[in-house]
Amino acid sequence: MICTFPSLPEGNPNRKMAISKDPVLAQRLRTDVYDLCLPDGRMVGSAGHAVARKYLKRRLAEIGCAPYAGDSFELPYAVGGMDFTNLIGVIPGSDRASPPLLVGAHYDSIIDAPCADDNGAAVAICLAVAAAAKASGGLSRDLIVAIFDAEEPPYFYGQAMGSTRFYEDQLDARGVHFALIYDLVGHDLSIPMQWLPLAGGIGALAGKDFALPVLKSGVFMTGAESCPELAGMVDAAGIPAGIKLVATLNEYVGDISDHGVFRKNGVPYLFLSCGRWAHYHMPTDTPDRLNYQKMARIMRLSCNILWQAADEPLAAESNDDHTLEYEIHSFKKFAGPLFPILKKRAGISEMNTRSEMSAMVNALLMAGL
Repeated sequence: MICTFPSLPEGNPNRKMAISKDPVLAQRLRTDVYDLCLPDGRMVGSAGHAVARKYLKRRLAEIGCAPYAGDSFELPYAVGGMDFTNLIGVIPGSDRASPPLLVGAHYDSIIDAPCADDNGAAVAICLAVAAAAKASGGLSRDLIVAIFDAEEPPYFYGQAMGSTRFYEDQLDARGVHFALIYDLVGHDLSIPMQWLPLAGGIGALAGKDFALPVLKSGVFMTGAESCPELAGMVDAAGIPAGIKLVATLNEYVGDISDHGVFRKNGVPYLFLSCGRWAHYHMPTDTPDRLNYQKMARIMRLSCNILWQAADEPLAAESNDDHTLEYEIHSFKKFAGPLFPILKKRAGISEMNTRSEMSAMVNALLMAGL
């Protein structure tokens, strides 16, 4: 049976989500990352993990989220004799009976270190999206704010993974209309120096990365293939200035984060990431290395997408290759004047077919992105 909730008054359909100016938003994101990403990290079962959980409960309450289930944001579960906790809030929408939207990220860390990009930046963006939805009086349906536990190894895609336990055990009968998931969204995109003309022959540059101005604003997006309407929906929502969105198939990288359980269960989803970088899973993944202005723009993009998705009748997954043209267009726009160099590195003369697109993606993956 579908759960029933009190309704909110209908809002103005032309109204957009209330979002702070980028500098103000960037400062709020910075504060959350610094307060969450402490030196001892957030490994499951550690003291830092408990501190992070307490902080996130407080922030969800400050924003004005309601508990998703029961009277607490904490949704505990146990697997193999270990205790875990998902933190799940909700911003009520005007139609509380319809399947809700979901924005989500994991809060645990891989090592006893700040792990700011993995995944404090994503958690901060989730909180900022929730605050904007609350300030807007809610969307046309509920927005679940899901801060998942136990994404990092050894729990990754095991029975203890927080997003899996949420979907299989904690999700109510309404299900999820659309999910937006983040991981590694705090840094500038960089490429190996040896990809640049002349740089490959300079010994001091070997093995180093460089955030080229033309590429550093890039954000990878998988999941448009999960629903025929999604590519057009993202374009209609509007991509903020200062962001280059690069659409690609999830199958190129696999279910590398919490979006996997939604994909497997046929939920329309998008997964946003800036890919791996030199500080991935390293003690050097610290808050001072993140680009908070870029994070603010990703948050703004997210609000645009969610506002659009709330009223979009999203269909079942399509089996045809309906996103190829969209992927090619987004990649060419992302690469700009570097497109000829990237084509050469990928060993292709043009990029019009799926095989050529695959060669380009494989070359980027081999470069460490």
